[in-house]
Amino acid sequence: MVLPFIDYALTKYKDSVILFSDKGYIVNADNHLKYLRTRHHLEQKYFYGEQCFRRYEKIIRFHEKVKQIQYNRGKRRKSIRYVSYVITLILLMINRANEIVLERPIKRYVGQLTLSNIIMVYVGGESVFPYSVIVKYAEKRCIKTIGYFQGFYLYSNLKISGKALTVKRSIRRAVPDYIKKGKRQYCNYYLVGKSMKNTFFRSAASIDFNKMDRIVETVTPRYTKGWTKIFRAYLMKNEKINYGDEKKTNVVFFLSQVKQNVNYKEFINIFQLLSKLDNINFVYKPHTRGLFKTQKDAIRASLGSDKIISGYDGSHINSMLLSAWADVGIVFGSSIAMQLLLDDVPIIVPSYVHTNTTILEKNKICITANCMDELISILANNTKDDIRKLIDNARVEKFLNEYFDANKDYEQIMQEYYEAVVNNKLFE
Repeated sequence: MVLPFIDYALTKYKDSVILFSDKGYIVNADNHLKYLRTRHHLEQKYFYGEQCFRRYEKIIRFHEKVKQIQYNRGKRRKSIRYVSYVITLILLMINRANEIVLERPIKRYVGQLTLSNIIMVYVGGESVFPYSVIVKYAEKRCIKTIGYFQGFYLYSNLKISGKALTVKRSIRRAVPDYIKKGKRQYCNYYLVGKSMKNTFFRSAASIDFNKMDRIVETVTPRYTKGWTKIFRAYLMKNEKINYGDEKKTNVVFFLSQVKQNVNYKEFINIFQLLSKLDNINFVYKPHTRGLFKTQKDAIRASLGSDKIISGYDGSHINSMLLSAWADVGIVFGSSIAMQLLLDDVPIIVPSYVHTNTTILEKNKICITANCMDELISILANNTKDDIRKLIDNARVEKFLNEYFDANKDYEQIMQEYYEAVVNNKLFE
């Protein structure tokens, strides 16, 4: 999501940009990192590889080992309830102790920055280590911090199911949350797409947030016609999709995170039934920040069987390329819907899969399937051209203009975004 801004800042202003990650490898970012490497000679840097961390290598390795143990435990379905809870608290406290030790070199790093530096972090990143510590010390030094959204908030209402529900947290839930995060940190400003201020930041996903004056609704560079044209031209030189029978309808199912009030049985049935349709080429793309293997385990457990998920797994294919290949997209909560709209790809929303609603339905720019039979009927009984006619293109264009380009060219859009980051123009 931040790639268009980095590209613009480097291309037009020749700014100095350092791209840090707390991981040596960023999953699903190969094409984006290659773009920066070939176009701007900019390489991703490992944050813990900085000079200030040289004396803390053993602590860092231990910290990563504990996190891996936590991750592995999270994938297990069976555990003794209270024993598991105690182990969880112990691991969290060990991790927190490691992070307290690592605060010292982070403070030293932030202390080396100048007051003119700007720190950008994805929304939510400021609440987790090490970004929370970076933001904390940056604020003490009056260095500006800006949060950018990782996608586009598609929901018009959102309920988060199960353990993720935090509207009224029990002490049993609050204790590990506090150990894990400590005092909540916030960026100076948040740049988000239109409608997100009154949806995401007032939803259960950010129930504790009350600093609404820090939020500015502006453009979302990732989902502009200009950036789509630039990045797709780059991608097409390196990758092409050649899958399926060209006489059939190309259908891509973009997955959302299953914790968001998803009916597991209906969710898995989409895979089972679409794989049996003879007139479509069926591809599914797991959510880039979801753990699909864990999701499959949860789905199978809920069904009480070991069903095989069918269809072609497009995990390794860039979503923009899949959007260009698709004749139809199936989406119920992923912001990739914005890319499909930009590419004039009809969207089917299987509304029965979850209990939330999206701005796609609200603005009547999708085909709504209220049950599995309707979804199958739409795909089985219509050609790709017939399905395209079910979408009101005038409504889609109006939506895109209102939420993204607003009848502005790419240069104007990016200049406004750049000034929002660098000059605070939108905050005056």
